[in-house]
Amino acid sequence: MDNQIERYKRQIDIVSYNQLNIPIHIIGCGGIGSWTTLMLAKMGCSNITIYDFDEVEDHNVSSQFFKESQLGLLKTDALVANVYEQTGIAPAISSVESEEEIQEGLVIIAVDSMAMRWKLNHFFKDKNITIIDARMGGLQAELYCVKAGDYEPTLVAIESVDHEICTAKAISFNCGLISSLVANYVRLFVNNKLDFVRMKERTFLFDTVTIIK
Repeated sequence: MDNQIERYKRQIDIVSYNQLNIPIHIIGCGGIGSWTTLMLAKMGCSNITIYDFDEVEDHNVSSQFFKESQLGLLKTDALVANVYEQTGIAPAISSVESEEEIQEGLVIIAVDSMAMRWKLNHFFKDKNITIIDARMGGLQAELYCVKAGDYEPTLVAIESVDHEICTAKAISFNCGLISSLVANYVRLFVNNKLDFVRMKERTFLFDTVTIIK
């Protein structure tokens, strides 16, 4: 206990680690999910479960929380090792097939396709779950925070999604910003300060450094 107080003493009046032992499910361990896992563990979130089936590829190293030496490893395995090294907290790993079984807590959606979001909406729409959905496109960051039953209106038809060219999809500072915003939403949630009306949707444009919603 004394060690915990010492470790988190700089943030106790912002958010206490005692409040952060809630179930947090992070679906997707790429540019957003990997850094979000680190941010939350740094805050003291000790009940994190991560979901992903991809392996670490070379292009992931520039914008995601992975090392060059981890190329070819499962992202989940590599992420647990990195987060534990940095924080002493080891997130749990669950298979993507078990996403449908999530029943409670916060679900952070950090996937890279609208098709997957529609699938997750089908899983969660009738459950008492809060969803934080982080979306990124090159120089744009979007954040949605809703109860699961209100998630579907934030989605768009799969065929209408604009896809960035492969050389303009992700950059480290966008991943860092949006994961920080997600962590702040978690702080607001545990402090009962999350305004689902005012904070339902936020979009940040890097070129003009503006928030448009």
